[in-house]
Amino acid sequence: MGDRSALEAQLDYVKDLPGFERTNPRFFSDPMIDKLLEITLLLGGEIWTNRDRQMVMEHLLATEGVVTPERIETFRDESFAEESEKQRMQFVQRIFGCLYDGVEVPEDKNHFRWLTGKEKSADRMD
Repeated sequence: MGDRSALEAQLDYVKDLPGFERTNPRFFSDPMIDKLLEITLLLGGEIWTNRDRQMVMEHLLATEGVVTPERIETFRDESFAEESEKQRMQFVQRIFGCLYDGVEVPEDKNHFRWLTGKEKSADRMD
């Protein structure tokens, strides 16, 4: 139970965000805009998953000359993972960063600062 309360304490900041209510998260007065946002988020996840798999396949072909579904699923490489994470953060910032255009993030709420480009390093998320 201690882990759960620690996690809840870390996520306390979300209570200040619009749409916090878990049973009916609404961010906009028009529910269709909420649905479009949900679709966009899901599509972003699908695109990144495909892009990540493609990068793994290209890496395996270049280094091993062969690719199998099992090898893609079990592939682990620390330097590749670091580069993939950088590219993922750039992808998220490029696709979803516009949601934060003109939004001032309070100094005590740094959780989304990397999206606005107002953090020293856009390659990491706190």
